Parts: sequence; structure tokens; C-alpha cells
Amino acid sequence: MLFNKALFALALGASLMVFSVSADARNHGGMHDNDSMMKHDMMMEKLGVNEEQRMKIDKLYEQRKEAVKAHQEQMQELMQEQRHMMQQDNLDKAKLQSNLRKQADLKAEMMAGRHQHYMEVQKHLNEEQRAKMKELREQMYEMREEMREEAQERRKENRG
Repeated sequence: MLFNKALFALALGASLMVFSVSADARNHGGMHDNDSMMKHDMMMEKLGVNEEQRMKIDKLYEQRKEAVKAHQEQMQELMQEQRHMMQQDNLDKAKLQSNLRKQADLKAEMMAGRHQHYMEVQKHLNEEQRAKMKELREQMYEMREEMREEAQERRKENRG
């Protein structure tokens, strides 16, 4: 009984992690169609890319968007399988663990893809643009961290 509870907790935790990755792919990964394109356009404007750079980077952006879409679809399928397994009367531990490993592998692939995309974009920027991009990304990360901290504080206040 205790083992089943622990396995259930593990599966639930993995589900939350996967949800986070899925949300990351949709939001922070910048792959919402309209919102993403606006952010992409703003970044290109702030970096001052020329037309040739823009064409190359836009092509990379579209490729990344398709890759993220494929990853999201795979993740949704795995999550659906996991939900189905969790609703069964008897839990197949090996099957659940296999599913969770696939989810973790897919998350790692998505994160590596994000980094690879960033590196590919960097190749099409000059030194000044790369420095500006690094600065903008640092500002974005700081802003996200501040938002996370504020959300944590609000949650603490709501609890107590």
C-alpha cells in the first residue's frame, strides 16, 4: 500500500513537471503563434538585424516552431497515456516508469533544442547584436525570477 502511494506521488510529480515543460514550450519557449511572432519581431527590431539576417533567423524560427509543435504533441500523448494508467485498478509499474522516462527524455530534448536554436541564431548576428541579445535575455530571466518570487510571496500570504 505504501509502495503504491509512493509510486502515485512519483507519477503525480512527473505530471506536474511535464505540465511545466509543456507550459514552458508554449509560453517561455515563445511558441504561441501571435504572441511568439510579436516577441520575435520585437527582438529582431531591438537587435537591429538587416534583411538578410532577418530572412535567415525567420527560417530558424519557423523550424523551431515546428519542432516545438511536434514535441508538444508527443508530450500530450505521453501525458494522456499516463493519466489512463493512473486510472486503472492495477498499476503497471514498469509501464509507468517507461512512460515517465520518455517524458523526461522528451523534456531534455526540448531544452536542448531551445539551446541549439539560440546558438544557431547567434551565428547570424554580429558581435554587437550578440551582446545586445545576451543583455536582453538576462533582463528577461531577471524579470521572470522577480515574477516567480512575487508569486511565491502571494501564495505564502494566501496560506497564512
